[in-house]
Amino acid sequence: MKNHKKQYIHILLFGLFLNIPNLYSQTNKEATINNWFDNTVGKENMGLNNGPLYQDTYKTIGDNNMYYIANKFTKGSVNYDGQMYYDVNIKYNTHKDELILNPYGESEYIAITLIRDKTDSFSINGKNFIKLNKNISSLPQLTTGYYELNTIREGFIFYTKHHKDAEKRINDFGLYYNFSENDSYFIFYKNTYYSVNSKNDILKIFPNQKKQINDFYVMNREMRKSDNNQFMVNLFKYINSSL
Repeated sequence: MKNHKKQYIHILLFGLFLNIPNLYSQTNKEATINNWFDNTVGKENMGLNNGPLYQDTYKTIGDNNMYYIANKFTKGSVNYDGQMYYDVNIKYNTHKDELILNPYGESEYIAITLIRDKTDSFSINGKNFIKLNKNISSLPQLTTGYYELNTIREGFIFYTKHHKDAEKRINDFGLYYNFSENDSYFIFYKNTYYSVNSKNDILKIFPNQKKQINDFYVMNREMRKSDNNQFMVNLFKYINSSL
């Protein structure tokens, strides 16, 4: 399947360069090529459609859920088994750390869990995620799984491990679950991974920026309450500018 796809892509590339000279970027070209191939061969036959059936067995109330952003499929891209797939319907279960796919042409109630060992990265809701392996660091907090990726600069990367904790509750209608966010944060800096879940963690790594870090916490108190993930991204950008 892969070899045939590469042959089709090489042929199509030649045609694209002759007939569509205004493709603006390599990414757009690659997406166009892959989408053309998938539509031609049949998306129901894509190698991405590979994994066990997924079932959500947790009863929740209202909008509370165990997913990243919302419990609904949204368009994204996935690097799976060495192949990029664009415009696929996915959602990310942050409680179980599972990427869920709604196969092309199927009801939204049909879903499969993508095999994590084959999933290198994905993008959803404008955010990029990468799979990290626990073997890359001796940090016990850094486990194998999906991490949101924010590159501050080359050699300085901020990672968010999104996770939602489950709590059993009971009401008049029986048992249900309430999910709450419990994210953790890491940076890769000077060829080392660090856990950065508190201000003290950060000050140990950047002792010379103590005043700037304290000032940032004071000036951005409201953002920290409303969107701690964005607060952390902005903090490390600010630290980088003062290094």
